[in-house]
Amino acid sequence: MKADSFFKRLAGIKGIGYIALALVAGVALLLLNRTGGAEAQQTEDRNALYAEQAEEALEKLGRSLCGVECRAKVRLGGGYVFSYACDQSVRTGYNPDGSVSEKETTLTNRTVNEGNGTALVPVKETPPNIAGVAIVCKGASLSDAEALKALVAALYGLDGDAIFVTN
Repeated sequence: MKADSFFKRLAGIKGIGYIALALVAGVALLLLNRTGGAEAQQTEDRNALYAEQAEEALEKLGRSLCGVECRAKVRLGGGYVFSYACDQSVRTGYNPDGSVSEKETTLTNRTVNEGNGTALVPVKETPPNIAGVAIVCKGASLSDAEALKALVAALYGLDGDAIFVTN
């Protein structure tokens, strides 16, 4: 009975009522999304840390190869990719002649108990791929800059047009 009266009142909303209803719905969605926002921020922070570590490694590589101070910037393509353990079961139905009539595959995630509930069991963690690199080595020779570019291409599997090294 209560649901019927709620929907009748909802159907009676006109004009400014639609705007008020949209605002209430928007605020509710923002409040519900707070936990997802924290996870998204954590993922962004993790990606930024990975990029920072890659930049530090490239700067160190440039210093050792060129013998001058170098600054590097990295552009990531995507983010971390996680693979989780799961169980797979296959149910197969057969026709009287022995041919397959139906096949159903079911995947079930494996979980472990934690303090607040359950969590997926991670199997593999793949870091973001590096999509582009820019390195500035002030005072380096042209041959050192070219050697650094070739080395970065080999290390990260990048095409030459995704790498910029200048002196």
